[in-house]
Amino acid sequence: MKIPGSKSVLQRLLLAMAYERSDMQFENYNPCSDVVELEQALKTFGYEISGSGEQRSFHFVWAAHKKSSHSYSFQYNATGFRLWLSFLAAQAGLASRIWVSDILLQRGYAPLTQALQAMGAKITLNGNLLEIQGAKLKGGRHHLAGGISSQYASSLILASPAMEQDLILELSPFQVSQSYIYLTIQIMEHLGSQTKIEGNSLIIRSTNVKTPSHYVVDSDISTVAYYAILAVLRGELVQIPIHRTMNLEQPDIRIYDFLRQMGVGVRRSQNYVKILPAQLRGTVLDLRDNPDMMPLLSILGLFCKDTLTLQNIGRLRHKESDRILGITKAFDLIGADYSFDGDSLMIEPYTNQVPELELDSQNDHRLVMAFTLLRSRFPGIRINDITPLKKSFPFDYAELCSLSVNDS
Repeated sequence: MKIPGSKSVLQRLLLAMAYERSDMQFENYNPCSDVVELEQALKTFGYEISGSGEQRSFHFVWAAHKKSSHSYSFQYNATGFRLWLSFLAAQAGLASRIWVSDILLQRGYAPLTQALQAMGAKITLNGNLLEIQGAKLKGGRHHLAGGISSQYASSLILASPAMEQDLILELSPFQVSQSYIYLTIQIMEHLGSQTKIEGNSLIIRSTNVKTPSHYVVDSDISTVAYYAILAVLRGELVQIPIHRTMNLEQPDIRIYDFLRQMGVGVRRSQNYVKILPAQLRGTVLDLRDNPDMMPLLSILGLFCKDTLTLQNIGRLRHKESDRILGITKAFDLIGADYSFDGDSLMIEPYTNQVPELELDSQNDHRLVMAFTLLRSRFPGIRINDITPLKKSFPFDYAELCSLSVNDS
């Protein structure tokens, strides 16, 4: 197995680097398709990028920045698009434009635009083209709708060092994926930012930050979660190598608690996680802050000795695909017993044998990973398209199916 660097950590660091217009070298870099889209934006802005595989170097070139047309595009990378939108809005005096795909427009960005406009930026949409007139953002107090994404808040937090005054974000009581907001805060604090949390208010001081010249990207815990569940389904004890630099708490680190709650033995150190499979027991898991875990855990639920309930998953209809539909369609095809009430999925123990059949990945990398887990128990299963895996996993599909340790 090979664990790529966390694209959540990496994309936030790349934005912090761009705000500072500094140079950085990365190891354990994750050249997945989402990061490649953000790379292209950085190139257009004025960065030279060198290196290959799991190493990259970024060098900012003023001459290239001045010559640039500052025309950008985002096809699939919702995180990158939302983070980059604030970045361009914070470039005082810079006129730029972003072509945005229909799927990203449908996934939403309006609360972020409203906040940026209130701070002084001008943003207009013509068809699929966002036209942006950058400004020295004012900062100040802002209320964010939080029922769709945490990325609006993360985008503004990353922009806070470029603001005239402190940024105060009033989060909705219904804010989803708060753990991703806290990940952004952790990264910014490691770089020198100062943050205070008072109830639902985040107060981010308008201070300078400093990115390191060299960084080894933390291992992606979402991928670790996949391999941990694969080990459980195969009944194999496995030790998964990991790397941590800033001691960041990635949101999906809760997979360890979830697995323990289901009876699995988990042993952790700074450099590895050991998984000791056991008979799985059903339980109730709240995925409000860990939506990406739903496809993987839903497959695991089929092999529990009693009911597994996954709560607060309704908004998964609005991810890269309708992930709830993707999973329930697969359950219908294999004859699984489940119920869904709009926000909770109840999965009963599965006792059938799966015939040869094909599952639709819906162009969604998380569904590819989930269906690969199911295929590990039922080899007759085929997946219609595995290419979406490149969105987050940069290695070959065969690597995803292997539990052998490979640190190369």
